[in-house]
Amino acid sequence: MFLKVLFIFLIILEATGEDTTKMLKIFGKVSNVSLNATMVDTNCMATCFTQDDCFLAYFNLQDHCQLFSFNATESIEVVETTKAEGLFVAFKTTLPNDTCPAYDSMIPVVNIGEDSVSWKRSEKTFSFQKCRGDWKMFNRTGLTVCMQVFLLNPGISRVEAMEYCESINTTLTGVAMIEESEWLQDRFKKLDPGAPGWSGVWMDGIRNCTGFKVANCRNFDWSDGYTEGQDALASSSNAYLSYRTDGGIIENCLQVFIIDAPQTINDVECDHAGRLDRGAVCGYRLN
Repeated sequence: MFLKVLFIFLIILEATGEDTTKMLKIFGKVSNVSLNATMVDTNCMATCFTQDDCFLAYFNLQDHCQLFSFNATESIEVVETTKAEGLFVAFKTTLPNDTCPAYDSMIPVVNIGEDSVSWKRSEKTFSFQKCRGDWKMFNRTGLTVCMQVFLLNPGISRVEAMEYCESINTTLTGVAMIEESEWLQDRFKKLDPGAPGWSGVWMDGIRNCTGFKVANCRNFDWSDGYTEGQDALASSSNAYLSYRTDGGIIENCLQVFIIDAPQTINDVECDHAGRLDRGAVCGYRLN
């Protein structure tokens, strides 16, 4: 094991309780990346350590160096090698300050950005995957979903919102947890701070009361292919579901909306397209 793996812990970057940010160096290579034409940096690992957005350094005995930026990387694979190959990979991660965990049980964690992302380990392979750009990652049971709010032209219809999400290879997303709708509402407010009350961005979901005794049920069908359950809609403290407008028009579709109240989700007329309809909530399943 010691012929294959080498730990080097650099200067502490930031103390967080009992854990500190360090560089974990192993004999390894990044899949499908060649170092032949990369820059020479005799301090490759230290350079990554001091750059806020760098989370991985890959280098060889000739000091050819490739740094990987968190914001520019969506997926990457690292494979363990032997000392004889002269290839090194250094993970920026947090590790206990007073102990050295056993290598076989160590899982690097990237703590750059809003979400902590753990590497996945399988035998001699480390794999990393995150959402694109600044999209928000939500961990659901058995899957991970990425979401983002997009402001489009005021007056956008639900169909246009769906088409926009599809144009960027995503889908109009449903919401499975209150945590998700709260983040989406907060993001909406930050993107459109001057939006009037009752403004909304379209999300997935169409009311289906088949088998229910009342037409104004709180059951909605999801079409995004990955959302299940009604947890975000079950409570009136999070979902303002009135079923009809004051004028009696049926409201069977959903938006994340802005209101001076705790609620984050509103039911709206499916064919509505007015100044309060501001954009779309797009999402995709992280494979």
